Amino acid sequence: MKINTYAKINLNLKISKEVEDGLHNISSLMVPINLYDSIEIKETNADVDEIQFDKEGISEENTISKSLNLLRSRSNLPGFFHIIIKKNIPIEAGLGGGSSNAAGIISILTKKYNLQMPTYREIAVNVGSDVPFFITGKPANILGIGDIVNPENLQKDINMILVVPNEKISTRHAFSMFDKLSQENLEIHEYEDLKIFNDFWIPAQTLEPNLLKIKNNLESITNLEFYLSGSGSSMFSLGDTEELTKKIDLIDLNQFKLVKLVKKIDFSFETISD
Repeated sequence: MKINTYAKINLNLKISKEVEDGLHNISSLMVPINLYDSIEIKETNADVDEIQFDKEGISEENTISKSLNLLRSRSNLPGFFHIIIKKNIPIEAGLGGGSSNAAGIISILTKKYNLQMPTYREIAVNVGSDVPFFITGKPANILGIGDIVNPENLQKDINMILVVPNEKISTRHAFSMFDKLSQENLEIHEYEDLKIFNDFWIPAQTLEPNLLKIKNNLESITNLEFYLSGSGSSMFSLGDTEELTKKIDLIDLNQFKLVKLVKKIDFSFETISD
């Protein structure tokens, strides 16, 4: 089985104080974008799972291993798997790559083996708070600890320049820093009828002070507004395709991990190959 698992952008993100075991209530409008990892899943005769990434820096206890553990804890998931992940979504960048990988595994295996889908709360607690959003696969308002997914009917196109700095930010560290800081009221920006803001901006630039310099430089050379996605370090700017295509040429690609034109999509986790 082969599937693609897509990234996301937080158009806005409001965080409340910790509610349980490091988890926080959030409110966020998220949209999937057309940047994806590719996953190949093979049944194996081994007595353990083998999870193989093509990038370094991902721990053995990752979102895919947590997903498999959750499925086995509540259902009769047969056998073990060799899972190969080709990473195009940068890690620790606020794009939800690991959560999307997990959602793909949960969705495909529950479908293939006719298993009962775990509740969104089980998934949020045991795997990750962004995972329920990716299982839905559509723009949505996310509430609670990520377990409440309210699909949002965004009919219009949403096009973006996505910039991923070389700096990484751990989501866990970002939440920890959020809890340490006294929060200021952030300015709310508007793009057409969308409200753009992110409570992680101050924690993110506290953890990585260079982010403010990067943001200011991007805005100076493009004359566009750039915003943080998720816990960072990724930033995005909104506009029409023609304008963004011209502006992206002004950015020095060699200074960043990734610079790419992306757009809002809807998706479902379908097997694209046996």
